[in-house]
Amino acid sequence: MDHENRTWLKRVHSENEQLKRTGEAYAAVHQALGVLIARCQIPPEQGYILLNEMARHLEEELPVLAAEITRWGLGQPLRPAVEKELGKLTARG
Repeated sequence: MDHENRTWLKRVHSENEQLKRTGEAYAAVHQALGVLIARCQIPPEQGYILLNEMARHLEEELPVLAAEITRWGLGQPLRPAVEKELGKLTARG
């Protein structure tokens, strides 16, 4: 395989990995939204705002926070800081 083909193949592989990570992050956020909608009894658009505000206030990456929210939906406890922020944001309506 010549240099040009190797370079092209590396670029395609890199783009594929990036798309995979993006898809996984997108799925994590949507799963977390479902949990927030169900557990907090809020409409979808409010769930998205809440999730983004929590990530910003906690200085967390959105997919990382989303994964924790999804685990919470499966019965695992939230970290105290996340639980506090969620309570604060849902209380203000």
